[in-house]
Amino acid sequence: MESRPEDVIDRRGVDREESGRHPGDHHPIRTCVGCRGRDRQSHVMRVVAQPIDGQDVAVIDERRRLSGRGAWLHPDPACLETAVKRKAFHRAFRGPVDTVRLAVDFQAYLERRDERSDSPPSSLKAGQNPHGNPMSTQR
Repeated sequence: MESRPEDVIDRRGVDREESGRHPGDHHPIRTCVGCRGRDRQSHVMRVVAQPIDGQDVAVIDERRRLSGRGAWLHPDPACLETAVKRKAFHRAFRGPVDTVRLAVDFQAYLERRDERSDSPPSSLKAGQNPHGNPMSTQR
């Protein structure tokens, strides 16, 4: 049997094309705790449990830098509703977490994201500051 470069087999013995990943596609894949769908890390949001007033509360980690175990969620209200209904955050964080604040923060996050997508794209070129002058690192 002749082997072709596009028939790359991953560690589990699954053809990458069948698994949804292509040889040149090196993006981390995460699973949404709501719909259980797999997607690129850049397409899902990270949620972490933070101790607030002696209770663990699920909060959105917009910068993806907060410490602790994270759960991934599509920015879709249906995924949030499903995750809360199935208590997916309790399982992901290995203990009870309050998700009331998450619902409020989630709506605010979606509104901010929509505002950013509605704004016109920046016409700045690399190496320019907002005033149009080139940035210089030499003095």
